[in-house]
Amino acid sequence: MFCGQEEEGWVTGVSGALLSVVLWTGTAQVDVMIWEGGGEHPYTTDFTLEYRESQPIPVYGPQGDLVGHHVRLVPQRIALKAHHEVRGLLNCTGGGEEVIAEGPGGELVVPIRGKQVEMAVAAGLVAPSAGAYQLVLPRAVGAFACGNKRNTADRRVGIGRGLFFTDVEVADAQLRSLDGGSNMRGAYHERHERNYGGSPQHLVRYEFNVKWDLHRVGAPQ
Repeated sequence: MFCGQEEEGWVTGVSGALLSVVLWTGTAQVDVMIWEGGGEHPYTTDFTLEYRESQPIPVYGPQGDLVGHHVRLVPQRIALKAHHEVRGLLNCTGGGEEVIAEGPGGELVVPIRGKQVEMAVAAGLVAPSAGAYQLVLPRAVGAFACGNKRNTADRRVGIGRGLFFTDVEVADAQLRSLDGGSNMRGAYHERHERNYGGSPQHLVRYEFNVKWDLHRVGAPQ
């Protein structure tokens, strides 16, 4: 594990990591219920995720001292399996599976023990001492229509915040801390509504449940 180590330990870990690929692997799920004038639409997307750590980039504080490291998570595999139903005026089912060829990457930042790292796009907030991360789940909502027809829209869902800006259907309101230095796990619940036509019959309500569980493998001992 690399979180909370001093600079020397981190550099040693980096040398080993260059010889053995360090990956984050795991799963995520976006479960959403959609209500509109014509009925309700439960929609679930399950993800299989794999990211490769890029070479750590030093982060320096206001005084020029090394305070931590920033790591980009390069997607190696983002695969999804979606299933949904339409219940109401129209009744149907749909779904499908796909692998995202060029999916969005993620990022993490790891402070050195006793140092603080400010979040890049969250003014006044600092990363947890265990490290913070941010991920994006592509095509999490509406990737497939009834009859297994593939839609082209990319409605994304965010995990974590503060490391980079992103355009998502649902954004995570919280900073996410690494669990034990080698796990990303958590969940959140979000509700919102949108009016797509200016009249009550065009009001659509959404209820999202997002959860994820990834762990770090291939790290040098």
